Amino acid sequence: MRKPTTTPADNVSVQSITSFFFCCFPVILFALVQASPIQIPDLTKCQVASASSASGPPVTLYFNCCLPIIGPIVDFSFEKYKPIRKHIRRPAHTASEEYIAKYMKAYELMRALPDTDPRSLKVQANIHCSFCNGGYLQAGVNGDIPLQVHFSWFFLPWHRWYLYFHERILGSLIGDPGFSLLYWEWDDQVYGGNQIPEMYTRVNTSLYDEKRRVEVQPPTIVPLAASTPANLSASIVINQNLNNMYQSVVTASTATLFMGGAMRAGEDLSNSTVINNPLGGSLENGLHSAIHYYVGDPRTQLLQNMGNFGTAARDPIFYSHHSNVDRLWEVWRFNMPDGERFDHTDPDFLNAEFVFYDENANMVRVKVSDALDGEKLGVYYKKGRSDNLWINYSPPASTNESAVPVAVAAGVPFVGEERLNGTITIGTNFSAIVRRPSEKKPSKKLEVLNIQGVQVAREEFVALVAFVNIPWAGESTATNSAEYLGTFNIVPSADKSKHLNVNVKYEIGDNLKRIGINEEDEVVISLVVTGGSTNATLTIQGLKIDYEDQ
Repeated sequence: MRKPTTTPADNVSVQSITSFFFCCFPVILFALVQASPIQIPDLTKCQVASASSASGPPVTLYFNCCLPIIGPIVDFSFEKYKPIRKHIRRPAHTASEEYIAKYMKAYELMRALPDTDPRSLKVQANIHCSFCNGGYLQAGVNGDIPLQVHFSWFFLPWHRWYLYFHERILGSLIGDPGFSLLYWEWDDQVYGGNQIPEMYTRVNTSLYDEKRRVEVQPPTIVPLAASTPANLSASIVINQNLNNMYQSVVTASTATLFMGGAMRAGEDLSNSTVINNPLGGSLENGLHSAIHYYVGDPRTQLLQNMGNFGTAARDPIFYSHHSNVDRLWEVWRFNMPDGERFDHTDPDFLNAEFVFYDENANMVRVKVSDALDGEKLGVYYKKGRSDNLWINYSPPASTNESAVPVAVAAGVPFVGEERLNGTITIGTNFSAIVRRPSEKKPSKKLEVLNIQGVQVAREEFVALVAFVNIPWAGESTATNSAEYLGTFNIVPSADKSKHLNVNVKYEIGDNLKRIGINEEDEVVISLVVTGGSTNATLTIQGLKIDYEDQ
């Protein structure tokens, strides 16, 4: 069994750090003391979420995601929830007919439970809605601040716990304690995993959902960037998918870049500044959200079901999608070319608490720290057969010299960090010249682009695509080259934090080296807004390139 390890920095004396900050930075110390881990909200105080479409008929959607309160909350322990058998999750597109029949039976029984039963698909879906769409407020803080588990370091561990209990419930319903979820291996570009698994397309079964995008049904390859134009050849989509995997997983080598940044009690997505903006990770912002977008049905308001956090978990494919997200967390930790990588070790991350229902309909309190070793929970993944293809992908450069002289001659503006600019409206595309750090990059640092203060009303799906060295990049610019940095996909939301204000970061050093412009003082950064209608207004506060710890 693999055990999470700590970095050398974790062994530094807390007392010595505290003494140093108290002596020299009392104001900063006060801020650190005030920070605290997220706690379970008051479940008796639930609010109805709503959302209005920014385009089309003026329709407002309401989501009552309030959860049933059943008995006292029990604390999770590994002894109490000791797995009877290993849960070995396998690719959905390789499942046997026998296992598919078992899978369908499990969801059939889950759908048949009364809507008031915490184990029912109705309540299971509401768990996601309530904690991802502001159904509950943060506990123990001043003000009405929604509890949100997306766009921060909570995204991966919260969803791991969600799948863990969901899997146990399904197994209990069919009397199989070793029942395992299947994962949709959408990163597989060789053996057919990049299509919606056929088992989910069978009409009149418990796995079918009529609210899915018609255009991406099998044998269509599902793109991994929501900016991918329609009607591209399969070979182009495959190469773009490989590059999206490489940029989102391989080059995002730190916990902050991959998992997301800090979210502490009292921090508010709807009322943040550029300095304290939360930060979603590359796996969530890009790959994960692209799948939600492409499966969601554009014939419905706000891309229901999968394309909207309020309804996504109503579709059984959601759980296979997130099983692959969870698997890729394991791949990122243990199977990268640069060796083992590390999760966050901040106490406010480790001690955060959430609540779920187990197979006996008990409410269970869990901690993030107990979710960091999936195998300790009894969950294992059958290795993806084509992982090495995207792990070792080498994106080709489409340019071979700096685009800065051409951009300067054309009047492309210089843009600095947030305090040097006003609000910048992106429109459909925007290019800027950005200065790189003047000092030489230390060997143990990464060069990172920070798109500061991204703001948009989350009333429809929007994708913000970033490129380097391609002035005037547009919606049709390919994402299969070294110039492509990544995509920030913004899924519609129905909560009070629908006015999103976040920072978006990409490791950029690998891209510059592949293009051959890693010695330049300045680079051209281009941002493209696509997806949804053209009415979405997206703004930023600045662009900054800096060095960050690996």
